[in-house]
Amino acid sequence: MYKPSAENLKTNEEIINAFKGYNKNFKIQENEFSDETNMTGDYSPVISPRNKRAEFNVSGKRLHGLFAKNSVGYINDGVLYYGGFAVSGLTFPDIEKQRQFVSLGAKLLIFPDKVYLNTKNLSDYGSLEAEFITAANSEVTFGLCKADGTLYENYLTGNIPPTSPQNNDLWVDTSVTPNELKQYSEYTETWVSIATTYLRIGYTNIGKSFNQYDSVTISGCENNDINNTFVIWDKGDDYIVISGVLTEKFTQSTPLKIERKVPDMDFFCENGNRVWGCSSETNEIFACKLGDPTNWQSYMGIASDSYAVSVGSDGEFTGAISYKGYVLFFKENCVHKIYGSNPPFTVNTNYIRGVQKGSEKSLVTVNETLYYKSPNGIVMYDGGLPISISDDFSDDYYFNAVAGNFKNKYYICMTNKNNKRYLFTYDEQKNIWHKEDEINIKEFISHNSNLYFISKNNDGNKKLYLIDSKNKYGNFSGSLSGYNIENNFLWNFETGLWGLDLPDKKYYSKITIRAIPVENSNFSVYFQYNSNNKWIKKGEFNFEKTGSVNIPFITPRCDHIKIKIEGIGDIKILSISRKIEKGSEK
Repeated sequence: MYKPSAENLKTNEEIINAFKGYNKNFKIQENEFSDETNMTGDYSPVISPRNKRAEFNVSGKRLHGLFAKNSVGYINDGVLYYGGFAVSGLTFPDIEKQRQFVSLGAKLLIFPDKVYLNTKNLSDYGSLEAEFITAANSEVTFGLCKADGTLYENYLTGNIPPTSPQNNDLWVDTSVTPNELKQYSEYTETWVSIATTYLRIGYTNIGKSFNQYDSVTISGCENNDINNTFVIWDKGDDYIVISGVLTEKFTQSTPLKIERKVPDMDFFCENGNRVWGCSSETNEIFACKLGDPTNWQSYMGIASDSYAVSVGSDGEFTGAISYKGYVLFFKENCVHKIYGSNPPFTVNTNYIRGVQKGSEKSLVTVNETLYYKSPNGIVMYDGGLPISISDDFSDDYYFNAVAGNFKNKYYICMTNKNNKRYLFTYDEQKNIWHKEDEINIKEFISHNSNLYFISKNNDGNKKLYLIDSKNKYGNFSGSLSGYNIENNFLWNFETGLWGLDLPDKKYYSKITIRAIPVENSNFSVYFQYNSNNKWIKKGEFNFEKTGSVNIPFITPRCDHIKIKIEGIGDIKILSISRKIEKGSEK
């Protein structure tokens, strides 16, 4: 029988002093980790627990709707808070709605509620839509008028010109369709068409709900030609002026409805001083009038017009974002890219990996690169073809992603096949992933060099946090002034399988871990042999100053091992060295 002797054994000492990040694949580099909890690459190449978070004294089961302009805001118990203070009178009782916030100038627009808030004057808020309905059995007047609303008192109507006309006489010519208003000129002895004619609709307070140049839809008129969409060319409190022609004045006592509508849309963004939206129901893309989010049907033939277009791609819209001056509307299998500064815009469709349904909140720009969760993983996109950055997740499947950005990192919280949600970070400069904790983050918002998020506990209660209490920046006021720093938390990391590249049996005679404690820290070291899924604790250590710990480790000969280090308290692990004694294949 062969018996190894001392001269048969070969001893190597290897050191890992530059750590990478999370990698779930079967065979990984020896400085990568097959699993982690609460680790970060902020101090790369050393490995360290993440920084503690800050927990605001803002909580409740009805907390949602995180947004930011010059200050951070949210909705709690149906009340909107901005900069830590409640906005009196503006309420949102329906917490089931997934709200989206769009910034346009000083206004904050809230969808699908279709309301606005002037963040420079918190008493100025209201609906983006407007509606006025006249009362039954009350008179509404209709008459031909000038552009300023002055009624034409005397004009003739017929299909042949009046005889013996005088200079400036008016005649509505009914021999043509549509009818034309014409004016007689003694100089030319002809009837000259008036290019644009107007109608005045009169009723008490009818004009108060609308603005000049609003596009409105009229319904309920006894003259069916007026049941259409029009521009309000002029208005007073008790009248509005629209384009059109009448053969004679008339009144009606049945109710008349005038509406300024905002389309029902799924996803929104701002670009070029317009709000853009899309509808899966109609497969359309919309843009509001330039600078005016209340008008979505303004077609006056000028550069500031609204815009709408149908797209030919199949499937539902899954997200929207403004990126590098363009508007991107995603589906799962394509992106519609909007070009141009004025209507008619150009829509270019690229069939690429789009945004996964339910992961519209994963669309986040970090520095100059767009990241999002696609149906086949997480990708980076710069306007061309998306590039996968989630190969380190192996075949793990995730969905319902929300994301944010902070300090060159992409934070993404996703649900796995076991219905558990985990937070991961991707450092785009170092090109490494790290796994933080199991946490149900519902939404992120970046503001003032901070990353805020709302998470939901198992009891249904939600809380507002800062991702990093160490690097928090700015002045916090109102309800945001009170926060607590997170307590010490458990962290750990597991290596991959060590020894797969060495064909012979071997054992590890010593492990040395060198570290710098930032605060009083302790950690334990565990080993596992030959993938038997049994962790064996080999030591527990307290660190008060920079130093090393040696773990004498006389093991049975084995094919491969992995180690896990688990601890509490802030610490920087500088290196892990291993003494390996190689044997034979027996």
